[in-house]
Amino acid sequence: MELLQLRYFCDAAVSQNFSKTARKYLVPTSNISQSVKRLERELGCELFEHRSNKIFLNDDGKKFFSAASEALSLLESAKAALTDREGEIFGEIKITCLCNRSTLTDAVERFTMLYPQVNFVMNHTSGGENDFDILISDSCPIEYESRILLLDEEICLAVNRDHPLAERELVSAEELVGERFITMATGSSLHNITVSTCNEAGFTPNIAIQTDDPFYIRKYIERGLGIAFVPSFSWRRLFSDNVSLKSVGNIRRKTYAYLPRNKRVKRSVEVFLEVFKETIRN
Repeated sequence: MELLQLRYFCDAAVSQNFSKTARKYLVPTSNISQSVKRLERELGCELFEHRSNKIFLNDDGKKFFSAASEALSLLESAKAALTDREGEIFGEIKITCLCNRSTLTDAVERFTMLYPQVNFVMNHTSGGENDFDILISDSCPIEYESRILLLDEEICLAVNRDHPLAERELVSAEELVGERFITMATGSSLHNITVSTCNEAGFTPNIAIQTDDPFYIRKYIERGLGIAFVPSFSWRRLFSDNVSLKSVGNIRRKTYAYLPRNKRVKRSVEVFLEVFKETIRN
């Protein structure tokens, strides 16, 4: 049984697709499937069920995945313990960032100037796995060890400067009936805030455009294609002069740094979080 076999197996168990795992590790799909078959022969049982284009862990696979993922986590912690020497900041930090990407970019820039020997692995989607040192999000889709509040910010309404509401200082949610809304994808915090705010005001929002890219939300607003609830601090420098931000009651979003279970917190991670908080304060 090889370490790489376990990594392939655990990643495939999460992605439920050999091809996705192959792309992640930059190897042919056949390498992943053959590695899993060798592992199954060694264990004396099958680990996956195959249905159409997806694979699913069977009962034996679930038991082995639980043990294998914990073993990999322990190995990573042991490696970190050997390399994470007192006073030295180096190595690799894996970050899954589901919101506040612009602030994260600023923090990484500042941190890299101080500690250029640290490398980063960034991911902006969550498949439910805990292959990260830090998850930056307003909610955590998996069990976590602890969380640190990074930012508590107001959610404002963004409108094009030619919109009738652009001249108003304050806007009530009840006034937004019939407006065309632009949001992130279903399940995201901005989508949930849009729906809940409008529902509380007594109507269902007309969501005209959904996108998984914050850049295009801002572009659609600038072109007058709709209005959107947006984070006032995280996006404060990202709008053009064509957009006006309005307060709509006390709508807020809290962003946390989540730390995974069964993973030792490295010194580099602790220092990075301090730099991140300092970036927000400045």
